[in-house]
Parts: sequence; structure tokens; C-alpha cells
Amino acid sequence: MEKVLRCQDVGPDCSYVMHGKTVEEIFEKASDHAKKVHRMDAIPKELMDKALAAIYDENETARAVVKG
Repeated sequence: MEKVLRCQDVGPDCSYVMHGKTVEEIFEKASDHAKKVHRMDAIPKELMDKALAAIYDENETARAVVKG
């Protein structure tokens, strides 16, 4: 099951969406994105915690749309 993280769910007004098979893969992509696009040299623990809480399984959204 693929995991998803939307940058806008963590902070800035950014439409970038990361997909990965694991949380670790998502964090690699998020770190790279934060450095390149948002010019962050380091990612604070608070932001990492917020990102972790915002990661969801792609099928969760599909189910919510079908039920909604």
C-alpha cells in the first residue's frame, strides 16, 4: 500500500505531493524537497513530527471519497 504526504499538510502553501512505499522513503523525498524548494538546511523535530502525523495510506483517501 502506497503512503502519501502532501507538503501543504505540513506547513507552506505548496502543492507538492510525495508518494512512497515506506515512511522512510517519504521522509527521504520530503527532506530532499524541503532542501531544494524551501531552502531548509535542517528540518526541525517539530516539523518532522507534523510530517509523520500527516502521512496517510493512499487507500484511506479513496475510501473516504467513496463513503463521503
